[in-house]
Amino acid sequence: MLSGNLSKRRNDRLLSLNMTEDWKIYHITFYCISWVVTSNMSNFACNNATQLTSYCCKPFQSDTNAIKGVKILCYCVLLLMSVIGNTLLVAIIKTNKRLQTITNYLIANVAASDIINTLLVVPRQITEILLGPRSWLVSGLLGSILCKSVSFLQDITTAVSIISLVVITTDRYRGIVFPFQKQLMGPAKLCKVIIPLIWIVSMPFHLVYFDIFHTETNNGETTCRPLWSPESQKTSFTVIFVCLIVVPACVITFLYLRIIHNLKRNRAALSQGPLRKRLKEDVKVVRNIIAILVVFVACMTPISIYGMLVMFVWDKKVPCGIENYGFAAHFILYTNASVNPWIYFVLNDKYRRCFGNILRKLHIVRKEKKSGGGSPLALEMSGFRPTA
Repeated sequence: MLSGNLSKRRNDRLLSLNMTEDWKIYHITFYCISWVVTSNMSNFACNNATQLTSYCCKPFQSDTNAIKGVKILCYCVLLLMSVIGNTLLVAIIKTNKRLQTITNYLIANVAASDIINTLLVVPRQITEILLGPRSWLVSGLLGSILCKSVSFLQDITTAVSIISLVVITTDRYRGIVFPFQKQLMGPAKLCKVIIPLIWIVSMPFHLVYFDIFHTETNNGETTCRPLWSPESQKTSFTVIFVCLIVVPACVITFLYLRIIHNLKRNRAALSQGPLRKRLKEDVKVVRNIIAILVVFVACMTPISIYGMLVMFVWDKKVPCGIENYGFAAHFILYTNASVNPWIYFVLNDKYRRCFGNILRKLHIVRKEKKSGGGSPLALEMSGFRPTA
């Protein structure tokens, strides 16, 4: 009887152990299945989110407050450099009659478009850094109007800069290759026709923005985003890339090769004659414009590569880990507007002299007499000292 009870207890204990092991296995199996299902659901959600927002990993989501602060600081510096530099450039051209040529009027047009671009871009980028991509602070009808208008103006200013560079190159080509050809009207009157025409020509490329850009409000958060059809975005990107990047690049390259060839061919003939000073000035202008073009290409290349990858390689689904490259590409593009005026101040003697005079009038740099006593006042900062 006793042995029977012991046997029964042993069997019950073994059964209990088996049930416990089975329960553990069940739990392990359940967690494994749950993990797999959850992972698949996450991937499914990610893939669907990708098609809606073009991002699987939300940009700036993993940024710490310190990183966000650095990014915002960079954009604030960009804003100050662009507004101050381009405003000074426009003021110098407007107040100095010797600088009121067709080329300089067009440079002022580029500076004005850069100011507009920066004032639109920087607040928008800071908002996205703080609140997420495509975040928009104004909702309702006013928000929708601003969403369309800001997106439109932001991009046509870039088109204005590109077309202006083409016209500047054409003007330099005419002035150097055909120096004795008379103009039909003065620079001021001619630019009153050319500059509005540049803005008008830039508009059709982005008029579609008034149709595709919309505001959406979900859970109290408003976004401003484009709603493209599957193929229309690729078509629009291709047209803009060809018309505003490829064609201008080819035209500018061809004209500057002709200009350089003409300067080399005529240098010996003009170096001893009365046109020597004119040739020297032409070489300086060409050098300055080429520097602007090189910087422009350097700023446009990263975003062009990024855009082509998004459109034709990733099929508008930006993979994880690419967000920082996208941020850098956009920042480099926007940097062009802040760098341009300072290139003129560094490379162009006339602009540098006028810039130094402005600083002197504003008492930003001090004036002191040279040790000789009888010489004119000189700027204390040698970097802004007028050159002969």
